[in-house]
Amino acid sequence: MNPMKLLIKTLPIILCSWLMAAHLLRMDLFPLLLISLLMPLLLFWKNKISMRIIQLFLIICGFEWIRTLIFYVQLRIENGQDWMRLAIIIGIVVLLNFLTILVFKSKRFKEYYNY
Repeated sequence: MNPMKLLIKTLPIILCSWLMAAHLLRMDLFPLLLISLLMPLLLFWKNKISMRIIQLFLIICGFEWIRTLIFYVQLRIENGQDWMRLAIIIGIVVLLNFLTILVFKSKRFKEYYNY
């Protein structure tokens, strides 16, 4: 596979990982922050186990974003603040996280990573 195409295919994984790292930084969860920052390095380990670990990581991140969405929407409703824009932004992040898992279904991605 062309290295540029591989970079484009892995970019959503890296983006989701870094978005989660930023979220964890805001929450002062430094051990989890390091895991999130280092997760894309598993892309260099070309086998099925590393791909499954990344998929599991993306699923967990997606559910964390859903939890965050619910928490902040409830908080804003209780305070009488506008919550719709927040819900749309975090909803897009949730969708991006779960759609990123589909990268692993690509035929070329499977061929390159031998799984």
